[in-house]
Amino acid sequence: MNRIEVEPRKGWPAIIEEQGLVYWKTELPDGSTMPYWHESHAYTLTGAEVYEMEGAAKVLLDLLVEAGDYIIEENLFSRMGIPGWAVPRIKETWESEPPMVYGRFDFSYGPEGFKLLEYNADTPTSLVETAVQWHWVQDVYGQGGDQWNMVHESLVARWKELLPRIPGDRLYFLHTTAESSGEDFMTVGYMIETAREAGFNCELLPIESLGHHEEKGFVDDQNRPVRSAFKLYPWEWLVHEEFADEALQRMGDNQGETLWIEPIWKMLWSNKGILPVLWRLYPDHPNLLPAYFEDEDHSLTSYVRKPLLAREGANSLIVIDGEEADRGPDQGYGEEGFVVQQFTDLGDYDGNHPVLGVWTVDMEPAGLGIRESDGLVTNNLSRFVPHVIAD
Repeated sequence: MNRIEVEPRKGWPAIIEEQGLVYWKTELPDGSTMPYWHESHAYTLTGAEVYEMEGAAKVLLDLLVEAGDYIIEENLFSRMGIPGWAVPRIKETWESEPPMVYGRFDFSYGPEGFKLLEYNADTPTSLVETAVQWHWVQDVYGQGGDQWNMVHESLVARWKELLPRIPGDRLYFLHTTAESSGEDFMTVGYMIETAREAGFNCELLPIESLGHHEEKGFVDDQNRPVRSAFKLYPWEWLVHEEFADEALQRMGDNQGETLWIEPIWKMLWSNKGILPVLWRLYPDHPNLLPAYFEDEDHSLTSYVRKPLLAREGANSLIVIDGEEADRGPDQGYGEEGFVVQQFTDLGDYDGNHPVLGVWTVDMEPAGLGIRESDGLVTNNLSRFVPHVIAD
């Protein structure tokens, strides 16, 4: 893999805004802004590297299934900060397998190959960016340009598979108005586009407008029953909301119930506690890094301390040879606990450190999006950089 210079397209901000990437600027602490979308450079990968990455993702998806079984069998829910009142529904949906759609692995890529950093199984973002980069490669490289990017086609195909399984006459897409950058809104809008292409009747609804009726269950702002809902709102937040009891009690595809996408069992995979579980089950696996719950004995001197539940590197700490090397922004995460994972070098490309985000649709790898950062922590100041297959 290499990082190369590329001539930016003339008028690229207007181009990407028209394609939905309206949140391409990141506000810095001093009040200035920097582009989040970066097309002055690109990462090049060989077909062999893509093949290896795809294979690693396929294997890890299978390992995640085994890890989910292990968490349930060993009753590790409290260890992972999962509240007891959510456990019965997690177990039930794990067995009944209601529809799931997508996720995103984060990998490092260094001399020892691809290493799993974490899996974003419930509400992964950077989806719009992944779609927009396909237009970039066509504009810059023409029809001969190639990219590992079947995400759009895979999402449409998955929605088509789910058409007969989704109850109700419409599928609701929920986002929160508390997110002001436009990222959540445009991500949900893009998901609507893929679902409509598959034949769904879709409704966009702020989760703050979701109501509850004694007989109908959850209803929209017109008092219509919400039988099916895709939510860009994490389960670890939802289970602590005022309406959590109703969401857990009325979960399913019967009248008065709501089928949620992603399903609540995704709390098992989206939790950083899955990392020490995977290492416990598969020590020395070539795509895994040693990982432990923070209070477990370990001999790591170079490691990353991560909250069980957090986003964009928040409240993470990187220690190298026993000394603090970097830390993420303090956003109050960590109440549920922490894990420690062996530090791995992301690589240094002229001072840029990339994380490779491998998208999965259902249980298949579907494409790649790369974010890079100046520091060792990939945080909300990272940049999305497109890629191209070089051979």
